[in-house]
Amino acid sequence: MKDNFGFEHMDPDTVDILDATQMPVKAIQGTPWYQVISNLDYQFKFAYIPACVGEREKLIEDGWEPEMEKDEEGNEEMTEYWRKVRFEQSDLVMILLNLSYIPDKVIEQLDFKKGWNFMFKQYMDQYKVHFKETHGKDWAF
Repeated sequence: MKDNFGFEHMDPDTVDILDATQMPVKAIQGTPWYQVISNLDYQFKFAYIPACVGEREKLIEDGWEPEMEKDEEGNEEMTEYWRKVRFEQSDLVMILLNLSYIPDKVIEQLDFKKGWNFMFKQYMDQYKVHFKETHGKDWAF
């Protein structure tokens, strides 16, 4: 999420505290937060294909006919642009599930038409610069 869209959905300070915490005698089991799409049933219902799935662009059907190019062996492959456009279908699920972490000024600029992901990170970077200029410190997440 941080590399592609410029925000994290896990608070780094909380992660550091949890990493430094010793195991108590009576511990709560599991994770301190819950990711809805960790549940395979929700992945299916949201038509979400995680980024960890190799060649997921071939599994995502968005209704657009992709541009193809030939690789060095002469096989047809989807162009990099169309791979990223295909990813938008699943990435939008992650964005919407983590909407509370994204500044309003960033969301207000997005139209979520084909190609929105190319602008998202740019808007986040612009927001971070503006935040530093107006608050005198870096945006934390």
